[in-house]
Amino acid sequence: MITLISTNLLAMIALLFLMNLAKRNIIINNEKNKVYTYAVVTTIILLLLEIGTIYIEYSGNSNLMIPYRFINVLGFSLSPVVPFFLLLLFGDNNNKLQTFLLTLPLYLNAFICILSFNTGLVFLVDAQSQYTRGNLFLLPTVISMFYYIMFLIVVIRNSTEYKLGDKKVIIGIFFLPVLGILVQILFKDLLLIWSCTSISLLLFYIFLLEIQFRYDVQTKIKNRASFEEEMQQYTNGNNNASIVIFDINDLKVTNDRYGHKYGDDLIFAAANLIKEIFTDIGTPYRIGGDEFCVICKEGSKKMVDEALAKFDDLLMDTNENREIKLTLAYGHAFYNKNGIKSIYSIFSEADKAMYTNKTKSKGLYGRREQDQ
Repeated sequence: MITLISTNLLAMIALLFLMNLAKRNIIINNEKNKVYTYAVVTTIILLLLEIGTIYIEYSGNSNLMIPYRFINVLGFSLSPVVPFFLLLLFGDNNNKLQTFLLTLPLYLNAFICILSFNTGLVFLVDAQSQYTRGNLFLLPTVISMFYYIMFLIVVIRNSTEYKLGDKKVIIGIFFLPVLGILVQILFKDLLLIWSCTSISLLLFYIFLLEIQFRYDVQTKIKNRASFEEEMQQYTNGNNNASIVIFDINDLKVTNDRYGHKYGDDLIFAAANLIKEIFTDIGTPYRIGGDEFCVICKEGSKKMVDEALAKFDDLLMDTNENREIKLTLAYGHAFYNKNGIKSIYSIFSEADKAMYTNKTKSKGLYGRREQDQ
């Protein structure tokens, strides 16, 4: 008993420490950070409930029958909530109808668990506080496994944010709770589910920290190192690609005239506009102080032209409410995996096209010509 309680207490301390770190270092967006925190808090509650069940079971006190039932109702009701939160962490939270439909199994499970207080459908605690499994004991487990399967599908289908290696790591991390569930079903005296879940949440936080190094701190889009890594993927000629390069006009003038705070605002606004238009068809990167690049795998000229037209419209609408106007020059080129030109040659062509566009839009020589 002491060993089991000590293990749970150590897991709780680790999760509380993790929550403090997560608040200090927001490594995912605010909405997902909340969902991740909810998963951690729910796991802590379940660890506490498990400590309660261990104490009551080993005490043999028949006067604790009612508390024992309450603990089991709450524990079984909350069991599928953690994988549900994990699914939300990787899924599309903007689809309210889809999110609502996904919560229905939680309500069903909670309802059956509450009925089990007197009926013993999921669990039975008799007058001597002896616990046995009910006929519907596997219901919370089946619902949990449903969420884990949905989670697996979402991670695999997420082709933009996570690479194949990342997906393997994520699946490996969250296979631990699934393994804990399977073992605990077979050996009911081995309480592994929530300690395994705690380890998974800790490992996932470490994974997010590693992912953070791939992103630009200021703009929250991928950085130069990620860009270079992506470019290397095309050296083997496995995919076609479209490359679009953006450059903010007159950023130095803005910094000198108004201060770097306003210049930083232009950089942030440019990144958000590029991300909003191109995220569905490609991956945006910040590759320099005022330069951005979008790589569209298998992107066609028509696709890129349509995206740039939308970008121009969005930029015009945005500037209507801006005191300091944001203008960008851009150029694009297309990489053919069967062609003789390397991906880096195509990048240079897109870069030259961008500076040609800058020259025309400003009515003077481009920055590089001035430097020369």
